[in-house]
Formats: sequence, structure tokens, C-alpha cells
Amino acid sequence: MDPNTAQIQFALGFDVSKATITFFDTRTGKIGTVENSKVALRAALKPYAGRGDMLAICEATGGYEDDLLDVLEDLAIPAHRADAVRVKAFIRACGANAKTDPIDARHIAQYGLSRAQSLPRWRPSPPHEAKVKLLVLRRTDLVSMRVQEENRLKAPRNKPIAREIAGHIAEIKRRIEAIDKQIETIISLDKRLKDRKAILQTVPGIGKVIAPMLLALMPELGHIDRKQAASLAGCAPHPRDSGAHKGRRFTTGGRRQLRPLLFTAAMAASHSKSHLAATYRRLLHAGKSKLTALGAIMRHIIVIANARLKEYQNEKIRLT
Repeated sequence: MDPNTAQIQFALGFDVSKATITFFDTRTGKIGTVENSKVALRAALKPYAGRGDMLAICEATGGYEDDLLDVLEDLAIPAHRADAVRVKAFIRACGANAKTDPIDARHIAQYGLSRAQSLPRWRPSPPHEAKVKLLVLRRTDLVSMRVQEENRLKAPRNKPIAREIAGHIAEIKRRIEAIDKQIETIISLDKRLKDRKAILQTVPGIGKVIAPMLLALMPELGHIDRKQAASLAGCAPHPRDSGAHKGRRFTTGGRRQLRPLLFTAAMAASHSKSHLAATYRRLLHAGKSKLTALGAIMRHIIVIANARLKEYQNEKIRLT
């Protein structure tokens, strides 16, 4: 827990859009809207600079919140970037139906204030990690574009433009290869990233492509417990029981980019000579479906990765 969480007296909630940001102060009831730029945000938030008795909360909005978080960090204002799903659940629990920017900012502030002691504080990523994440996200976009184009190429009606589509696929593949080289170069210049990548590659199913993607998309690995790791990756089994009824466990939530990665890793691990392949076969022999067994392997992979990185953090693993 952050040492200052017990001192939180009020919160600032921010509803972020591309052009503007609306904020709500729970202490004064003040509502304001400013341009989503560092200059405007710094001017509006300067009166709150250095205050340790407050918490600023915004939702993750695909990058539109970045300038706000940078300004909050510069002004030494404690901040939390909230999971939009949890904020929406909080708003529903409050019985609210109306939706405007000021109303959303108010609810976000109330969400943060009610959970101030348990919400993790936002910290900026080191420069190399931030750049790797941008490249990884761009790579993910390109892979999605490649799949779309490959599907178009298979459609019979697209035969007249097959050469155009094939050329675009080849160009996308070249871009992906170039990004992979950039990621590899950046990681090689940062000892911590290089070590963490090497450790991840000791986990069955995690290779040179998936390892940097996990580093970028789940930087918490090695700093959280096994249940949190499985939950963040969307691999934690959730019960569905009521009275005498015992429903099937299911997995949901987590970061949407992680599940496809872990599914690929689980497929590779299940066909390897590792202990995870033996676990996969044992689950099938016990009557589990292939998807259920692969889900269990996904969970094993992320838990093992988290444990090994935690050992590295505690200097129990030394790399030469």
C-alpha cells in the first residue's frame, strides 16, 4: 500500500476525450472542462501541485489520457489510471442512468475516493519500456491487418484484385519484421529488459516473439502474486455456484491483448517435451476438453512466468 493512501481527503475525477477533459473535485464540488493539452492541464491543475491528501483518477482511454498523467506526475499529484470496466460496474451499482461528461467525472472521482487505500498509484514507464510497448501495440495492429487481408485474399470475389491484396500482405509482413528488429535492439540496450526477456524465454511456450510482448503488455509480472497474475491475464477460473447448483468454472476479463498470446504459448507448450505437455495430456485423460486443458496451461504459463521474474527481482536468479 502507498504510504500516503491513509491521508487521502478528496479526489479529482477526470473524464477524458480526444479534445477536452472534464474534471470534478469532491472537496469543493467544482466542475471544469479544459483542453486536452499539457499547457492547459498544467494551468488548471497547478493549484493542486504537491498535495499528498488527494488522488487524481482517470480511465484508460487508449492514450488520450497520456498528457494528463504526465502533467500529474510533473506536479507531484498522486494518480490512478482506472480500469473502465470496474468504473462502469461502480456506476451501475450506484443506480445511475444519466451520462454526461460532468456526471462521468463525478462518478470517477467518487470511485477513486471510495477505494483510495487500495488503488495502485500510476507510475510512468522507463523510456525503453515505454518505447517497446508502443512498438508492441503497433505490431499487434499490423498482425490484425495481415489477418484481415489474408481472409480477403481467400474470398472468391476478390480474385480480380488478388495481386493488390497479396502485395499489401507482403508489405505488412516487412513492417512486422522491421518492428521485431527495433524491439530486439531496444531490449538489448537495457539490461533489466534483456534479463527479464531471457527469464521469460525459459518458460515453456514463451519464445522470442511472445516474451517482449508480455514485457510490454504486463509489466506487473514479478511484482504481483499468482492470483493477480492469472486475473490480469484473463486466465483465472471464476465459480458460478448458487445453492446446491455447482456450475462450470469460467475465465473472463483481463487484458484483451494477453489471452491470444497465452493461447499461442499454451499451444506450443502442449506439443513440447516440457512438464506442461504432460500436464495437458493428463487433463485430457481426465476427461477435460481441449479448450479447458489449454486454459489451464495458459494459467500455468503466466503463473510460472510471474514466479520466475519474482525470483529475479529477489536476486535468486542470476544471469551470466
